[in-house]
Amino acid sequence: MTPKLRDLTARGRVLLARTANRALLGPVSGGVPREYVRSITERMHHPRIARHVSESVTRTEAVVERYDFPADFPPQFRRSKAFDERHAHRLHDVLVSPHSGLVWLPGGPVLEESYGSLNRSLGWGDVRHEPLLPVRRLTGRPVVAFAPTGYYHWLLEVLPAALFALSVEPEALLLMPRNVPAYVLAAAEHLVGPARIVRLDDIAHVDSCLLAAVEPMSGFVQRAEIDRLRAAFPADPADAEAIYVSRLQDHKRALSNEAEVECAMREAGVTVVYAQDFSFDEQRALFAGARTVIAPHGAGLANLVWTQRAERVIEVFPHAWFNDCYARLSRNLGIDYDYVVASPTEEGGCVAPLDRLEALLNEGATAGC
Repeated sequence: MTPKLRDLTARGRVLLARTANRALLGPVSGGVPREYVRSITERMHHPRIARHVSESVTRTEAVVERYDFPADFPPQFRRSKAFDERHAHRLHDVLVSPHSGLVWLPGGPVLEESYGSLNRSLGWGDVRHEPLLPVRRLTGRPVVAFAPTGYYHWLLEVLPAALFALSVEPEALLLMPRNVPAYVLAAAEHLVGPARIVRLDDIAHVDSCLLAAVEPMSGFVQRAEIDRLRAAFPADPADAEAIYVSRLQDHKRALSNEAEVECAMREAGVTVVYAQDFSFDEQRALFAGARTVIAPHGAGLANLVWTQRAERVIEVFPHAWFNDCYARLSRNLGIDYDYVVASPTEEGGCVAPLDRLEALLNEGATAGC
């Protein structure tokens, strides 16, 4: 087979698969890579898009934010991030998923800014099935999606977007599924009260909605969004000098020596806490009062946005896993940051280095003196 024939054969197989996929799943879910809009602002010249947009306002200005890590930190700790200008859009006659916040036009395309990125929708956050769910018409007030994602993405992506959307349309309804985590419901009731929460498992075909664009690079949080969160959810600091956010109750993600780490923390005068045992209000108060936060990498560290007195964060990375989102969040808040890396076990787990953790705590105690 010649190279040209191989190329034509490969292209033909892709075309055949795409045709079958679209025939089975429909033009929106089956054709997300082709039937999507990356930026509403960029596509406003297209009548098919423009007729669904009645207003656009700037959510955040374009800015470069820098994270001043020590010079001896490895290069995977990113030192800067350029954020594009982002907008919020008042849309009409669109479909909204209460499960993910995904928004699309009748018959397509999908509006990527409602969810964050195409990579997310086709990868770890696959939502291509949602356009196939039953649809219910909602009339009346504008709606704002309040999707119940995992705690980190909800707190640092969904909630700031909803806050800005509500600042544009203060009387909007919050749309969410019937079953949501307690923290989602608590925040919704704080923001709009029970009467303006719509619980729906079907896809909503709405007259009007507010779409505040989500940052496409998950894990990067602008300082403006942090300030927006802190202003909307003030916290009274609890009395907690130093806390260790344990994952002992999360058997799948706990450190192999989590119990030993807890004992070492208690001996050092650190309070051991389990974030999942605290209400949304209690988590805010706990982190608002803490001066030192130690934790394995995990969603509990998203609560750093509530810190008021924090001076130090020590993060425990699992073996062969790295994500600097909390390091950047700490530095954005002016908090001293350090980390340790757990060692692998033969059973596939990882062990936190107690001696290194204790040394870092002692360094902090000495510096405090």
